[in-house]
Amino acid sequence: MPVNLVGNINGNTYNAPDINLFEAAKKQNNQPVKFSDTKAGENIPFIKVNISEEGLRALHGSRLEGSMDLDKARDERKYIIEHQPIESFYNRFANIMQKGYEEWQEENPVGTITLEDKADILMEGYYAIYDEVSSGYDAGTRIRFLETPESEDGFIRLSKEDELAILENEFKEFVNDRFGSRHQEESKKVAKALNHNIRHYEPEKIPDDFVERLLKSAKDYAEKYKEQIY
Repeated sequence: MPVNLVGNINGNTYNAPDINLFEAAKKQNNQPVKFSDTKAGENIPFIKVNISEEGLRALHGSRLEGSMDLDKARDERKYIIEHQPIESFYNRFANIMQKGYEEWQEENPVGTITLEDKADILMEGYYAIYDEVSSGYDAGTRIRFLETPESEDGFIRLSKEDELAILENEFKEFVNDRFGSRHQEESKKVAKALNHNIRHYEPEKIPDDFVERLLKSAKDYAEKYKEQIY
């Protein structure tokens, strides 16, 4: 089954935006109504009170009933964002194949995509994802977690090797589902149903060693990548 990881967004460490609410209010021309300008305050002498930004934050965070602790809220927000679900590799491969088919058809409107064309689309996607994972960890910008009840907060942080192992396993699963014996059996059932009801349909013929060749290509790429790094 696809593994649903959680982690920072788009492979880059998330940094919460530093929003200056006071500056934002000035830019928006926010002019609140003064109490002295109201009917109730017209006869009350004007008293000017200056409170620093830090003082306002402290007042809002700890003095007013029902107010929130800004530091705590910021930490909670950061935790939630860092633990966003990430699309599984399996689903990414499916999307890569779909998009690749569409682009190929646009470039070849009267052609028929071949099995080797499909292999090229899938392998290019695998290489790109492998590079994304490896380079992210090497640069220190990629953070991924796996949900588990065994840890204190419900998540364990993955290493580069952990995530690459997940990538390899989901690639194997996708290749077997898409081109393996199970897929071929399903294609035969579809062909049989269509030939009875609509038109003649020939299931895709996949060589016996096709899955093995895709998996070998992925393994060879990983080994070459490691040789370049080390």
